Amino acid sequence: MRNPQWVLLTACVALGLIWIFLGQNWVFLNLFPGLLVGPGLKLDDYLQTGSSPAFIVFWAGCITALLIWMGVTWSSRPSSSAQTRQMQPMWWLAAVLLTVFGWLCLGWFTIFQWQVSGTSPIEGTANNFYPVPAGGWILLMGFVLLDVILLFWLPTLLASPRTFRLVVPGAVTLLGSR
Repeated sequence: MRNPQWVLLTACVALGLIWIFLGQNWVFLNLFPGLLVGPGLKLDDYLQTGSSPAFIVFWAGCITALLIWMGVTWSSRPSSSAQTRQMQPMWWLAAVLLTVFGWLCLGWFTIFQWQVSGTSPIEGTANNFYPVPAGGWILLMGFVLLDVILLFWLPTLLASPRTFRLVVPGAVTLLGSR
């Protein structure tokens, strides 16, 4: 990898870190508060104990997938473009699994954690889940897709060696083939 790619990769990871830990909550609080609030739900409480922990665990999964991708591609020595292109289904599988993992993280911290423990996340109610409306779920699931783009696609685009530029969607278009 060239020095400018290292700088861009580092900046991308730092941007993802700031986005997950600060920016995303700000967006939820200031731009979409009405979509996430259900009956009896305080948005600050949900962001603190529901959404934020889910996205933090999801961020760790994305960083892990990125490190695995970098390790595999940097250590591989394909002898033909056909061998290189065989990695494309692996990239797509990783992206799809990360998306599903993000959705499962949201489900765990919003619903399942509370049902397993038998407690209510909202004081004074019998709900053993956060009552996020359907529009809020769609928004959260969309943010998981956005996060996969920001935390996995963009870093793999920047970190993939030249031989694997054919694998990451859009890499040849954005960075060129050579």
